[in-house]
Formats: sequence, C-alpha cells, structure tokens
Amino acid sequence: IRRQRQMCIRDRATCVIFGLINNKLCILLQRRDAEPYKNSFSLPACMLYPNDVIEDRVDELIKSICGAEDFYRKQIRAFTDTARHPLGRVISIGFYCFVNTELCKLNPNEDLFWSEYRALPPLAFDHNEISSAAHRRVLTKMSSQLAGFELIPKKFTLKQLQEMYEAVLGHNLDKRNFRRKVLRHSVILDTGEHQSPWFESGKAPVLYMLDRETYNRNRSLGTIY
Repeated sequence: IRRQRQMCIRDRATCVIFGLINNKLCILLQRRDAEPYKNSFSLPACMLYPNDVIEDRVDELIKSICGAEDFYRKQIRAFTDTARHPLGRVISIGFYCFVNTELCKLNPNEDLFWSEYRALPPLAFDHNEISSAAHRRVLTKMSSQLAGFELIPKKFTLKQLQEMYEAVLGHNLDKRNFRRKVLRHSVILDTGEHQSPWFESGKAPVLYMLDRETYNRNRSLGTIY
C-alpha cells in the first residue's frame, strides 16, 4: 500500500514568475513537450522528492530557467484538487517570484516566453488558477506594503518605482501621494546619481536604491506598510 501511494502522489512545485516588460506585468510560461497537454502552455514546475527542501528546489528551478540570481520568492499554498491532473492525484506547492527581466537569460533548451498577465492564454492543469492565486497574494501584499523591488533595477527613479506599482496593481496612482508614502519610511536612499542617458528637457531624475538592511529591520518590526 505504501509503495502504491508513493507512485500515486507525485508532489511538485509550481512557480508563477512575475516580471515587468514595457511597464506591463508578465508571467513566464513554457510550452509543454510531452503529454498530458502536449504543446499547451504551463507554468514552470519541478518534481519534489522525499528529502528535498522545497524552497531550495524552487530556487534551483528559477535559476535554471531564468538565469537569475537576485529574486524574491514566496509560497502561495498547496493545490490539492484530486482532478487537477488527468493521470491521477498530484499535489503541487505553488510559489510566486519577482525577477528583473532585464537581467534574465532564459534557458535556450526550454521553450520559454513572457506573457502579459492580463492576457494569459488557457494554461495546462490548474495553472490559470495558480496564476490567479499568486496575483491575489501580490495585490494584497503591494496594496499595503513597500515591495516588488526585485522587479526593477537596483538603482531606480521614483517614476520607475511608481510605474512598477501601477503595472502590478492595474491602475494609476497619484504621483504626490505615492512619493510621500514611499519616502516617509526612510528606506529609499538617494544615490547622488542621475538617470543616464536622459533625452528629455529638464534635470535628469535622481536615482535611488533600497536600503535593504533598514528595510528588513523595519519590516520585521511591522513598520513597513
């Protein structure tokens, strides 16, 4: 019975990898090369084995397909519907991830591409449901917290930061209120540098960067919101 159970339950980790392209929130998809759902689109996933540390396996997956070293990863929940896989019961642990697409080098051995989140095609299994669950978690997080810095360059303008938030949240934000909220936490540092090249009239925008140590300390104290 134990052996049959191990053969029946094939645990997996499924990852919703978010990135920004042209100020649009995108998700990394891959085309399946095997049944079930051959030639359809799915989220990146990996098998989980008894001795695996799940977070380590997910990090390996992200690095192997994105070529990214600096990213944010968070678990969503377990997806356990008995009908989610046509070959039998398969439990999947869902994660979402933020990466800077400009630093990604997609694995050429995988059929990978970025798809705008709000125009996702039908995905294999329950991957549309997993994508929606990830997006809800992200919306909840970023509606109340400073987050998402992994989506943009390490040095950024306040305009880039606001555009990132608008892409994630799906609506425009008041410039003055947004900047006041961001700067009041004292976790965004003025680098003394300016955006270059700068082709518009007027002074080039200041570049900021996240004070990661202060940010992590304030977040642990619950003062980042």
